[in-house]
Amino acid sequence: MQAENSRPPVLCIGGLDPSGGAGLQADIEAVASCGGHALPIASCLTVQNSVQAMSVSAVDTELIRQQASALIDDMHIASCKIGVVPNKAVAVIISEILARLPNVPTVYDPVLSASHGCEFSNTETNKAIKEILLPVVTVVTPNLSELTTLANNNGDITSQAKSLCQLGANYVLATGADSDSDNVHNTLFTGSGIKQEYQWPRLPHHYHGSGCTLSSALACYLALNFDISEAVIKAQQFTWKSLQNAQQIGHGQWIPTRISDANS
Repeated sequence: MQAENSRPPVLCIGGLDPSGGAGLQADIEAVASCGGHALPIASCLTVQNSVQAMSVSAVDTELIRQQASALIDDMHIASCKIGVVPNKAVAVIISEILARLPNVPTVYDPVLSASHGCEFSNTETNKAIKEILLPVVTVVTPNLSELTTLANNNGDITSQAKSLCQLGANYVLATGADSDSDNVHNTLFTGSGIKQEYQWPRLPHHYHGSGCTLSSALACYLALNFDISEAVIKAQQFTWKSLQNAQQIGHGQWIPTRISDANS
């Protein structure tokens, strides 16, 4: 039995990014910094650095299933965070894993392509995501481009977000970092429309892993039993501080500093 004062386990299924900017390392760092314990399972292996993503290779679905089963049999999973889904088969196995975790909050960050480089998804995979995954997740956290893709470019941002809720997601947190506005505008939607709007000062650089940081922090705060409104605010605060303290480790995008006194 999990001790009451222990860090809640957060199951993280996503891509392995060798640059450490995004993917599972972002999940591990963010979850740990926010008070949880990450349980990482790779959905895919990537070749990428801070400049671009070159390739993605899906992990065998039976291995994903066995790893998740071993964890579920041993621990009380408090929340889940899903990242890159590289193909339909992985979407199916993730949905089967989530079926074993009823009422566990799940945050899905639909990483469909790299900012620079290869695509992480395709038309068949996107269709499976909408039909198989969205009906079983709590919160989807797309940027504006990902939202448009998943909603088939159907109307304005509100209509697009509502369409994802109609597919089954309880909430959509649409992030505006990929827009050209002076400030970053994020919006939390439910099936009935806008629940809350947020505005953050736009920081000066381009960042690798901001979406992973936000979604994994959100999953952790949900695991800590914060309600959705407070969890979303705290996750955004954590992400903004991580980006504010980011470093340019390579020649490309800046890497968020998720483990730092600034985030304590």
